[in-house]
Amino acid sequence: MRYITKTKQYIKKFFLIDDTPHKVAAGFALGVFWGIMPGEGIGTTLLTAYFLRFNRLSATAGVLASNMWTTFIVLPLAAIFGGLVFHVSPESLTSSFWNTYSLGWKFFLTETIFLKILTPFFVGFFIVSIVIALVFYFLLYFLLKYKKVRFR
Repeated sequence: MRYITKTKQYIKKFFLIDDTPHKVAAGFALGVFWGIMPGEGIGTTLLTAYFLRFNRLSATAGVLASNMWTTFIVLPLAAIFGGLVFHVSPESLTSSFWNTYSLGWKFFLTETIFLKILTPFFVGFFIVSIVIALVFYFLLYFLLKYKKVRFR
C-alpha cells in the first residue's frame, strides 16, 4: 500500500509541474526518445532539454521511465524498420547482431559490422524512438491541456 501512495504522489507532482503543457509534454517525449535510443541517458536528455528549452524535470522522468529496459522490447521493432530502410530481413539482421556480439568488442567495431549491422539497427531505433516519443507527447499534451487531472 505504501508503494501505491508514493506512486500517486509522484504522478501528482509530475502533473503539477509549473510550466506550459507543451514544454512538459515535449520534455517527457524527449526523455522517452533518448531513453529508448541505445547508449544514451540522463546527461544527453538534460543537455538537449536545456538547449531546446523543454522542461528538464519531465525530460528526466521520461528518460527514467524508458531507459534501458525498453531497448530490449524495441529491439525487434528496430530490426524491422532498419531492415526495411536498408533492404535486409529483420531475422538476418538480428541473427548477425547476436553472432557478432558473441565475438567481442574487437570484431564488433569493425567497419563491415558497423555499416551492415549496427547502422540499420541505429536507424530502426531512431524511427521507433521518434514514433513512440510523438505518441507520448500528444497523449501527455492532451492530458495536461484539456483534461483536469484530479488527485485526492
